[in-house]
Amino acid sequence: MNARRLPARNDELLAAAVSAFAARGYFGTTTAQVAAEMGVSQPYVIQAFGSKRELFLRAHAHAGARIVAAFRAAGRDGFDPARLGAAYMRLVRTDLSAVLVHAHAFSAAPAEPAIAEEARRLFREITAAVRASGATVPETAAFLSRGMLINNLLLMDAAGSSEDADVLAVVAAILGPTAPTAPTAPTVPTRPPTEAGPR
Repeated sequence: MNARRLPARNDELLAAAVSAFAARGYFGTTTAQVAAEMGVSQPYVIQAFGSKRELFLRAHAHAGARIVAAFRAAGRDGFDPARLGAAYMRLVRTDLSAVLVHAHAFSAAPAEPAIAEEARRLFREITAAVRASGATVPETAAFLSRGMLINNLLLMDAAGSSEDADVLAVVAAILGPTAPTAPTAPTVPTRPPTEAGPR
C-alpha cells in the first residue's frame, strides 16, 4: 500500500470508508459515495488515498485490526472457543461494517490481486491470533470455519430476509436469537458528471 500523508482525523475517514464499502462492497461503491459518507469532496479522497483500490485496502486493514484485536484480547487467558466466539459476535453487533468489509474482500479478490493479498494478510493475522491463544491447528480450523460461515450469513442477510422457519432457526443457532442484519446501501446524492472523477 502506498504511504500518503493523511490528516489527523484519518481514523474517522477510514471508519466512514468502512461504512460505505460495507453497504455495497468494493465493485458496487464509487469514490463519490465514499466521499459523501466521509463528508468530504471526491477530489479530496483521491488526493488523500490515490485510488478506490488503495482506499479499500486501507479501509480493510483498518477494519481488520479491530477483528484481530478482539481475538487477541479474548485469547489472553487461553483458547476457549466460546469466549473467542463471543468476542467476535460482540464485534459483529457493535461494528458490523468492519466484519462486512472483511468479507467483501473475498468477492473482490479474484479480480483484484492487491485485495487478494490484503485478504490473505489479514487471514494470516487472524490465524496467528487464534493460534497464540493456544488453539491447536484442528481447533483453529474449526473455529475459523464457523467464523467464515457467520460472515456469509451476514453478507446474504440470512437473518433479515428469510421467512422459512427452519432457516431462521438454523441462523439463530449460529448467530444467536438477536442476529444482526446487513446494512442497506446508503442513499448518496448524485453528483454532476464533471465532478464524478475516477472510480
